[in-house]
Amino acid sequence: MPYAESRNARIHYETEGSGRPLILVTGLAGDTGFWARTVPLLKDSFEVVTLDNRGAGSTSYSGRFSVADMADDVISVMDSAGIGRADILGWSMGSHIALRAAAGNPSRFSTLTLVSCYLHRPARAAYILDYLASGYARGDVDAATVGRVLNVLLHTPSFFEKAEREGRKIREMKAPDPQGFMYQMHAVDSYDAEKDARSLKVPTLSVHGLEDIMTEPSAGDEIASKIEGCSVLRLPGEGHIIRPENYIPRVKDFILSRRR
Repeated sequence: MPYAESRNARIHYETEGSGRPLILVTGLAGDTGFWARTVPLLKDSFEVVTLDNRGAGSTSYSGRFSVADMADDVISVMDSAGIGRADILGWSMGSHIALRAAAGNPSRFSTLTLVSCYLHRPARAAYILDYLASGYARGDVDAATVGRVLNVLLHTPSFFEKAEREGRKIREMKAPDPQGFMYQMHAVDSYDAEKDARSLKVPTLSVHGLEDIMTEPSAGDEIASKIEGCSVLRLPGEGHIIRPENYIPRVKDFILSRRR
């Protein structure tokens, strides 16, 4: 497993496929495994790079961190992998990391795709996530509860209805690291997305599910409105987690239509 040295951290990353480099940045408590169904749709056209953010997976880190720190980690991974310029896609918290990386290093990125992104802290989701993160870190909330609440926020009603019809048990999310989960929450809550959105000079695509209850579609519209020339893709029947087969082909078209 390759690692990149970054300030106060050792970042685990993976590469697969060949072609134009594409960085995938996952969200809260996620690791490289989040992209298991996405990478196969991309690896024939791209050198796909996935990474574990600080606070998750096999990445080691020391102390609190910010979205800017995690964006710097992306640059460290690119340097370690010998990638001078890439396309970047971020989902949820990862979209903020990708936005900061692209806004701060425009010469390193050809395109930016923001999936399930938002401009301002979503109050309803923050209400429960703040409680979960702090309670989990203290030991007052168990991992199973964290996983179930996240599943409810991430998926659409049809996801649960289909599982019920098929008599299929819904897979519980892997328990996040309690300290890392809380640190990630603090990092994303203190990030000024509007400043970076307004200054962004990288061609951008905003992707959002129309049934997203964690960050509602209007949140995606709001951040897209701050980015000059932002392209928009809105998907009926999709929640905060969007099935890759329903948006990745459009992302590929967007990326490949732009000069590297």
